[in-house]
Amino acid sequence: MRILLLFLCSLGGSAVAAQPNILHILADDMGWNALSCYGNKDVSTPNLDRLAAQGMRFTSAYADAQCSPTRAAFLSGQFGARTGVFKVLNEKEPSRAPMLSAEANAALAPEVATLATTLRKAGYTTGISGKWHIANNASVAPLRKQRDGKYFDGYGFDFAGEANGGEHHEDKTVTAITDDIIRFIEMNKDRPWFAFVSHFSPHTPLEAPEALIAKHVARGFKRAESNEGKSTERPIANYLAMLEHLDNEVGRLLAKLDELKLHERTVVVFTSDNGGLSRVTKNTPLREGKGAPYEGGIRVPLIVRWPEKVKAESSCDVPVHAVDFYPTYAVIAGATPPAKHPLDGESLLALLEQTGALKRTTLYWHMPTYTTNYGRTPCAVIREGDWKLIHWFGDYLDTTGFTPDDKPYGKLVIGPRTELYNVREDICETRDLATERPKKTMHLTNALNAWLKRTGAKLPKENPGFDEKRWWTSGREAR
Repeated sequence: MRILLLFLCSLGGSAVAAQPNILHILADDMGWNALSCYGNKDVSTPNLDRLAAQGMRFTSAYADAQCSPTRAAFLSGQFGARTGVFKVLNEKEPSRAPMLSAEANAALAPEVATLATTLRKAGYTTGISGKWHIANNASVAPLRKQRDGKYFDGYGFDFAGEANGGEHHEDKTVTAITDDIIRFIEMNKDRPWFAFVSHFSPHTPLEAPEALIAKHVARGFKRAESNEGKSTERPIANYLAMLEHLDNEVGRLLAKLDELKLHERTVVVFTSDNGGLSRVTKNTPLREGKGAPYEGGIRVPLIVRWPEKVKAESSCDVPVHAVDFYPTYAVIAGATPPAKHPLDGESLLALLEQTGALKRTTLYWHMPTYTTNYGRTPCAVIREGDWKLIHWFGDYLDTTGFTPDDKPYGKLVIGPRTELYNVREDICETRDLATERPKKTMHLTNALNAWLKRTGAKLPKENPGFDEKRWWTSGREAR
């Protein structure tokens, strides 16, 4: 099915010049250290490295621990505790666990004023191509409805490329998404636009052009034993090939901006939706990976290029989050979010232009469900300054001495637990200071509880049907 809807705005030349284009590129499962400009010595990513050299590289950027919550946060500017989208949609919940997971919403509520809707009201043409994974059924991305024989998009996108939704073959889909967005840019080069480039890569299945895989095998890296990348050394040759392929396609997009002379008036942002998948790559020095509340699960790369606004070869260590893109883009575009739509994020403009600091000092994560593939149990997280507290509501997985290939990945411990880390001094999160710093632990616990109450967060509950013996013998359903 081919769908092409264009919203043509009547704008004068001066209005167009005043509103920069916005190109937002989102990788899937790309960890904080995946790019060579972030220290990866196993693969070269020259196009993204050049983007970083031309702009600002954030070193403490965050997302949520999985796909759907981050995408919901990006489009709504709100934390999952507020929207109710705090888990991967359609993920199976364990039936014999100590806790009953909080019930997540199947999609953003229809009344949510999305980023695309807000930008469109400010005169932007909006387009998306690639992965959706924010409605209950990814194959209907992006939640299209039909009226009078025509399709419209309830989330605010005028253009939905052919690469949206459905099954993907990574070696072809990355290119198809790039083709979609290039077509979108060409059609709207004379008016302000917002393009959401939503890649599947480097998420499994581990598919990339065979020539690139063979190249990394020849360098001594092992080929994946399956497309899911299980039980082999990390990083996997297929995974490195996916990174290189994605970097090449980003290069095509940047070259198109140069060709159309849009480089100077286009904000380019590159980031990821969560940390790297531990069974296909190494997230060191960060602890654990995708699905976990530790740094390896939620810290991501973030690069911003904006000529004449963002200083080249600059960096920023201030903690920022995916919820910050909405208010940032609204300010850049001269857009005004509806008064009834509270934003949890803050505009990053002061950081980008190096003119000041953020007013906000605290970030939050709400993860009140079991994550079947990654061993996460219900928890919530707060980071205030250099301090980070993780509260496990009713059970947790002790992974001491275990590796991602072990099954089960760790030992399940029954009972709540609170952990405290100074992530500036201990980025590896190896030293739990909750007992040593009781006042700091209590302060952050109270702040976290107040935020959960303020946002109306849904909480997990004790499972009256929990049987510890049956749970332990069938515990792999929570892995």
